[in-house]
Amino acid sequence: MSQACSAHVLHVIGLGLDGLQGLSLQAQTCLADAEIIAGSKAQLQTVAAYPARKLPLGGDIVAWIEEIAALLQQQSVVVLASGDPLFYGLGRLLTERFDRHCLRFYPQVSSVQLAFNRLGIPWQSATVVSVHGRQPDRLEQALKQGKSPLAVLTDFVHTPGEIARLIRDLCPPIQYRMTVCSHLGAAQESIQPVSIAAAIDRSFPSPNVVVLETEPLTAELPLPLFGIADGDFHTFPDQPGLITKQEVRGLSLSLLRLRPNITVWDVGAGTGSISIEIARLVPDARIYALEKTAAGLTLIEKNCRRFGTTQVSPVRGVAPAALASLPAPDRVVIGGGGKAMPEILEVCCDRIQADGVIVANFATLETCVLAKQQLQTQGWIVQLLQVNLARSATLATATRFVPLNPVILLQASRPLPSTDAVAPASGASHHV
Repeated sequence: MSQACSAHVLHVIGLGLDGLQGLSLQAQTCLADAEIIAGSKAQLQTVAAYPARKLPLGGDIVAWIEEIAALLQQQSVVVLASGDPLFYGLGRLLTERFDRHCLRFYPQVSSVQLAFNRLGIPWQSATVVSVHGRQPDRLEQALKQGKSPLAVLTDFVHTPGEIARLIRDLCPPIQYRMTVCSHLGAAQESIQPVSIAAAIDRSFPSPNVVVLETEPLTAELPLPLFGIADGDFHTFPDQPGLITKQEVRGLSLSLLRLRPNITVWDVGAGTGSISIEIARLVPDARIYALEKTAAGLTLIEKNCRRFGTTQVSPVRGVAPAALASLPAPDRVVIGGGGKAMPEILEVCCDRIQADGVIVANFATLETCVLAKQQLQTQGWIVQLLQVNLARSATLATATRFVPLNPVILLQASRPLPSTDAVAPASGASHHV
């Protein structure tokens, strides 16, 4: 509950690691005039020369704030905080307890500001996450979405090494490079670029801020025959998480019943990840990766060059119209279609070979059910697979499972011709 504003003011002054030197003239005047200064023991040592009464923060921050509230009824009080008090700092608690009109903030440059400026990274679109005394849920979500640049405020438990371990376990859709920025603004300031693999077993000076950026993909890399990591593909810069996840690709490919010398339509190919996996498994396949956006088509072309899959033909167009010029398929995989899904399925059913297989990925039950009903009406055998997956991730001493977005996979095939033997005529002999 907010305390009503009295005639007295609670002055909140942010300190950097350079101490009093970095304060504005206004903040310095406020300290000089103060009768009571509250803060942590380390912060109060910085202002030891000032004659004001000192109110140190003990183990109970709520009781400490209540003591400040009682004093504020009689006189103005100065509270010391770190950096920008309203940026993952003490300011949030103070605004919840006191009327904002009786608060005056004197911010210092935040550690995140300093980190991005030391690295020369524009940060108006950066994602900032704090795991300082917090659960890592927001960090996990940001990594799953491939956010970049990403700044992480650490603590003694959630260290740069533990963050690197989390990145390794989560397998995000992009490859990250890490920079650990320690003691920013102090004489012992250090900026240490480090790879994710190397950071896991290293220790770094504290306090620090971790900055994560997209790591350009290497020209050559050892690749598995099957199951390429999401981070090894070129992805959409503004939506790097928009890729069929590695585990879902594996399930989709198993449902396609791949065989040699087939023609494949990949409708709504996105980054081309499924087309490329098929091409590596079936070298003599003819694969047409259909994508309606220019950005998507460029990504498919880049990924085809990266993985040397010359049998993949990127096609720019909107389904179903763009399917008319393609040769009849043996297999169809559908990753997108939207409102045109009924028309796309109609063309696929009409053009596909007699022993063809259709596999489609759906994010919602409603669109999946409509597709299932349409295919069954035309005599197809339809199987659904609900996919709920979670990847284990270790942070500090705890292992938890971080869920991927659920997906419904649809597999459709035509009934096989009857193989029942014709009954022999009466009196005919049987040879065994």
